[in-house]
Amino acid sequence: MPDQLIQIKNLSFAYEEQKNILNDVSIDIIEGEFIGIIGPNGAGKSTLIKLIAGLLQSNHDKITLSETLISDYQPKELARILGYVPQKVEMPFTFTVQQVVEMGRFPYLQGLFHQDTDTEQQVDRAMQWMDLTGLRDRSFATLSGGEQQRAIIASVLAQQAKLMLLDEPTSALDLKHQQGIYRILKRLADEEGKTIIIVTHDINLAAQFCKRLILLDKGKLVADGPPGQVLQFQLIQQVYGVKVYIDVNPLTKSLYILPYATYDGKNEVI
Repeated sequence: MPDQLIQIKNLSFAYEEQKNILNDVSIDIIEGEFIGIIGPNGAGKSTLIKLIAGLLQSNHDKITLSETLISDYQPKELARILGYVPQKVEMPFTFTVQQVVEMGRFPYLQGLFHQDTDTEQQVDRAMQWMDLTGLRDRSFATLSGGEQQRAIIASVLAQQAKLMLLDEPTSALDLKHQQGIYRILKRLADEEGKTIIIVTHDINLAAQFCKRLILLDKGKLVADGPPGQVLQFQLIQQVYGVKVYIDVNPLTKSLYILPYATYDGKNEVI
């Protein structure tokens, strides 16, 4: 039976003197899970994943990773366990795509500059998976938003962390690369035992690939379980504030959701 990897217990968080972004959230995550965190804007999704990544700290330690408080890890030690893909990355210097991907091997540097023996293999594999081989010598700054996103994901793939946290990693990508990245993440979870936690607004992709969904609303955990359990008609309409149609995709056998509205030519018809 897989071991518990993350325990979040009664977590609340606020930025400075503002009202709580998260309220009393408790979640247990075991190794090898592929989890989608969903919810409307302002639900606390990105804040939660940043807290798990150790980029934010609550006033009280509430998150453990492999039975150790996140705050007790040294940065390089944590980077061997956890990889994080933010929504957007700014590169202040000129780096090639290959150099950006190689940054994922930082936790394995021997001394200041010497890379470990696995670096070349892991970097090449990550670039192939993210369809970047032909861009390896291009400047990161000259890439499109979607290409930059794929380079950052490749960097985390090269990192070989057992836990991957991704915040809206496919938001700037076309349909081909959206599907491709989700397939790779699912393969990592299924075949290599990686634990994947992805924040996404694309409920349909999450329903198709993630085995577990966590639904947040106004900083609270409102549902947690398999897609069929979380994507309930009335709950989704209530949380997102929009009428939806939910059915089973006949090709993938996963649930899909369509928001809809009807009009009489001037006004929405309820």
